[in-house]
Amino acid sequence: MDHWANSPFIVPVAVFAMVLGIVIANAVSSYHTRRLQTEERLAAIAKGIPIPEPIPEPIQVVDNYRRARSVRMGGIICTAGGLGISIFGLLLTWIVQEHDVLVVAAAGLIPLAIGIGLLVDYAFQKRDLVLQQQAH
Repeated sequence: MDHWANSPFIVPVAVFAMVLGIVIANAVSSYHTRRLQTEERLAAIAKGIPIPEPIPEPIQVVDNYRRARSVRMGGIICTAGGLGISIFGLLLTWIVQEHDVLVVAAAGLIPLAIGIGLLVDYAFQKRDLVLQQQAH
């Protein structure tokens, strides 16, 4: 039993098993839902009751201003988080005097780049919204 407890593969196997379990549970649930719907339709046909048409889902109206604000907020959060992680990594390197800790500062560049990309996207969306308003 100690062999499995100390194995480095226990976490990846557990994650894989969890994802597989979620996928299987979703498939089984979908199957049962479709089966019940089919049985209800067949019972309605057997009784001579007209089959009701499925209610169409309402079309979601996209608020472009709300989307732009969400992109801006995500960009600010990612940029600030990336800067914070990078500064933390640089300060930690300076305090510990170990250059291997610069990996932390480098890892902060990933959310920083994502945040900058989101802010650029926000600028493009903002420009498009202004052009749309001028066209109307």
